[in-house]
Amino acid sequence: MIAIDVSSAAGPPPQGGIAEMTRRQIEALLRIDPGTRYWLCYRWSRYRKGHLLRPEAPRASLRILHDPWNALLIPRARLLHSTSHHLPRTPRIPKLVTIHDLNHVRHPEWSTPKHLERNLERLRTTIERADCVVTPSRFTASEVMDAYGLPGARVRVVPNGVDAARFAALAPDDPRVVRARERHGAFVLAVGLLVPRKNFARLVEAVARIEGLGLVLVGRRGIASDEVHGAARRSGLAPRFTHLETVEHEELRALLTAARAFAVPSLYEGFGLVLAEALAAGLPVVSSDAASLPEVAGDAALLVDATQVDALEAGLRRAVSDETLREQLRQRGPQRARELTWEASARALRDVYGELLGAADPRS
Repeated sequence: MIAIDVSSAAGPPPQGGIAEMTRRQIEALLRIDPGTRYWLCYRWSRYRKGHLLRPEAPRASLRILHDPWNALLIPRARLLHSTSHHLPRTPRIPKLVTIHDLNHVRHPEWSTPKHLERNLERLRTTIERADCVVTPSRFTASEVMDAYGLPGARVRVVPNGVDAARFAALAPDDPRVVRARERHGAFVLAVGLLVPRKNFARLVEAVARIEGLGLVLVGRRGIASDEVHGAARRSGLAPRFTHLETVEHEELRALLTAARAFAVPSLYEGFGLVLAEALAAGLPVVSSDAASLPEVAGDAALLVDATQVDALEAGLRRAVSDETLREQLRQRGPQRARELTWEASARALRDVYGELLGAADPRS
């Protein structure tokens, strides 16, 4: 019996980031390991909000977690895995936690004081309690070991995945693609929450320098919203700039198919899910060379120093006009995405469970 705290996957759609990654990974785990009993657990504060992950798996059921009574709430559990920065004290069984990134630790200037106060001490306590820390990239593994002094024996890399078929390009003459091109013209697409680490203000400045090219940005407003929209006004991009806070999945596929290029200017990522999704769509990608992004991109994206507007501009100019490069990236992107499957991610995670449980059989 294995208990997994999936509180991070709770919430109404559309979801992205950690919630999306948790859902996809756990659903794949239940598919590839139907013989093991799993308890999908929620902290009460998240459970009562609804919109829970309820996969149709015969040996998976829901439970509540609440210290100090977890020994009673999840009896017979032999392993507890938390998919977020919360790891309870009880029960006294082997525990592991997934640390998706150390953004708030490495770059506190990008967070609010209230957010830091609430999360930094909790993160440290969680890592201290964990017998094993799982990270989605080698980059994040090195960050965790450096920041908390963990030996490599306590850290395991389990890369995230991407559902390549779900993000595959639509037909060029699909009406949704035609409408996107009519509405936006020639454009670069970017996706992400409007926060400082996503570096969208520099992207705005870079696109503004390229005549006839627009920018479509899909993402919820965050603490960098004013900076991004201000950059659009100051740079003169505003008439060619469209900000869509949310889109349905099929509309996103249409944008991925219609765009001339995709940009990932982020300065810090623990993995880079939107990068993997853009690669799956066969779209030429210009990505920052920071953090985990080169690890995810491989040779399938054009990497640039995204702290420099000039470098972003030069990369985007090549991605939209160099037909030889465009064809190379369009071929390499889907090939790279097919290497990053959720099934492979789930198998790697299941191997970590096996390590912690030793030779004993967890199936019961």
